[in-house]
Amino acid sequence: MPVEQIAVENMSMKIVMPKTGLTNTENMLDTWSVSEGDAVKKGQVLAEIESEKTTMPFESPADGIIHLIAKNGDTVAVAGVIAYLADNKAEYDAMCEKKDITATDDSPASADVQTKLDATEVVMPKTGLTNTENALDAWSVSEGDTVTKGQVLAEIESEKTTMPFESPSDGIIHLVAKEGDTVPVGNVIAYLAADKAGYEAVCKICNTESESESDAAPESTTAATSVISSIRHAKAVTKSGRVIASPLARKRAAEKGVDLSLLTGSGPGGRIVAKDVEAYQTPVSGIIQTTESREPEHIPLTPIRKAIARNMFNSLHSMAQTSDSVELDVTKLMDLRKKLVEKQDILGTKITINDLLSYAAVKMIKTHPLANASYTDTEIISYPFVNLSMAVATDYGLTSPVVRDADKMSLVDLSKALHEITAKARNKKLTADDQRDGTFTLTNMGIFPVDDFNPILPAPQSCIIGFGRCMEKPAVYQGEICIRTMMVLSVTYDHRVFDGGEVGSIMKTMKEYLENPELFLVQ
Repeated sequence: MPVEQIAVENMSMKIVMPKTGLTNTENMLDTWSVSEGDAVKKGQVLAEIESEKTTMPFESPADGIIHLIAKNGDTVAVAGVIAYLADNKAEYDAMCEKKDITATDDSPASADVQTKLDATEVVMPKTGLTNTENALDAWSVSEGDTVTKGQVLAEIESEKTTMPFESPSDGIIHLVAKEGDTVPVGNVIAYLAADKAGYEAVCKICNTESESESDAAPESTTAATSVISSIRHAKAVTKSGRVIASPLARKRAAEKGVDLSLLTGSGPGGRIVAKDVEAYQTPVSGIIQTTESREPEHIPLTPIRKAIARNMFNSLHSMAQTSDSVELDVTKLMDLRKKLVEKQDILGTKITINDLLSYAAVKMIKTHPLANASYTDTEIISYPFVNLSMAVATDYGLTSPVVRDADKMSLVDLSKALHEITAKARNKKLTADDQRDGTFTLTNMGIFPVDDFNPILPAPQSCIIGFGRCMEKPAVYQGEICIRTMMVLSVTYDHRVFDGGEVGSIMKTMKEYLENPELFLVQ
């Protein structure tokens, strides 16, 4: 079997060095946990990977028979091939017979092709330890643009967040993946050519492959086009149900009231372009052809929505969760907030009711450390620091960015940190580091007409506090019925960590703090 044919058949089964951070460029393969020729399962730990920050397990992306490329102690560039997975024994034997691939194929395209093209591969990054694929939300550059190292090329949507993806180097870009494609980690999404000649060579090879794939026999395909072909075929799976259209086409459709799902695209890969929208208008009457559909709409799950569903389900089924609630008189708290807002020029930040609630909760933990703990099968871990996780609703899903060491912050410092992390969440600028290591969570539904709710506790934390809206209503105050501002506080906790008596004490402390805010301000 020719070497290039092996590369084609096994391109989708390559195992590449993961990216362990936004600026990470290489890692060391510390130790293989499997041996050459082992049959491995998806999710099985294959090796220990050592990055510049830590050592972590690396799991198999699929089932197969493993052929090792990198050796223990090797330092491998991110997205460089460290092993292959063969589907069966015959395929594995064929790979082992062709020793050339271990020497030359250290990236999705062979070194020979890379030299001829003078181009750098841009691959889908790994955004977490268990991350296997991401969606390319939108390109920030156009085909043929000259880009510089560090320039934002695209928005990448992982199972946790949407984040900018920066160029690894300077060059002229040739786009491979399309907006809306879901791309496996390590697979090519674009090429960066060093100069105009290199760019034209990349385009020529990709175009040749595209034009000939329908009628060319495998034997007539060149080595270069075989490699590019395998990359293009393995690189993406279009989201089910998502309409692929250019930004201009979407704009024209919105202006004209055209349902894009009714159109047939004439662009590359069936992509809908502006002229398709214009052509959908009836020539005689000028009335736009629209058809009312009464069929159910099938909304594809985004990586973030999948992660939220999985995490919430697992949390409810892996912990002894229960919830309690109490109504609070927060009239004085609202008065305090009004005074602080009037002094925002002096404070340097606009204090919100959420800032005050968060600050009070952090102070509560000083006397109730089990609210800032987690449960394992052998022990309860109580943390000496408070990493405050704040639930933030965005237009792309629920996120929980973390303010680290919130217990060391003043009210002003905490307010600034919360404003910054919330803005990052809503502007799709959160990194993986911004969402990990939370020890205690707060969620506030005050902007919605929600009075009382039971928040789901995120594992492995032991406590989450939720707040409903503030409402003016009749209440008994100092023996008289009068109008007061009331709010419901809800606590969901892990009954394995503490019992009802402790949660009662937590709620008593929070009630004292929020009804008499001077108490937590002097703590």
